[in-house]
Amino acid sequence: MIRIPYGVSNFGKLINDGCYYVDRTHYIALLETLGEPYLFLVRPRRFGKSLFVSSLEHYYGLQHKDKFQQLFGKYHIGRHPTPLANSYLVLSLSFTSVDTGNTKTTYRDFLRNVQFGVRALMSNFSEWFDAASVRQIAQLDSPTAVIQHLLQAIKAKGEPAKLYVLIDEYDHFANELLAFDFSNFKNIVSRNGFVWNNS
Repeated sequence: MIRIPYGVSNFGKLINDGCYYVDRTHYIALLETLGEPYLFLVRPRRFGKSLFVSSLEHYYGLQHKDKFQQLFGKYHIGRHPTPLANSYLVLSLSFTSVDTGNTKTTYRDFLRNVQFGVRALMSNFSEWFDAASVRQIAQLDSPTAVIQHLLQAIKAKGEPAKLYVLIDEYDHFANELLAFDFSNFKNIVSRNGFVWNNS
């Protein structure tokens, strides 16, 4: 019996658990033909954005290469893979759980989410990153420092590597701030704010 999933946003779990999946994988190749370095998926809630982002992580992530046929074999992109399949280190970030009660908690949770994503990437590729480098993530006190640490660690490896960044729920906490604390929103996303900061 095929299960009808509800609230399952992890592509690998959905496929491995034998859940019903409407094949949207042909959009992956379509996105590649756009040639855009930055893509934004703007759709209503419960529209399947998180599941699609997860399918991109499984498709492009090097760590899923040995499971490609198992995950995608019976779907369009599995029968017509692109040259970029499973060729990236994938940094997957999600900002669903950010406490926007005040500036301190917003910063704390934003930083924790960035740390979690970077630590997950480094753990997925333990042959690339030593344990001390992974532990150091917890000591860094800014999102910018965490990302810079990751980029430096990749560069230090000395092997060519492509990084694919996926951000889910990028507007979740920002929408809460817009609705309930506009002054805090302006501070956080301004040129000097921690979301904008690209130093």
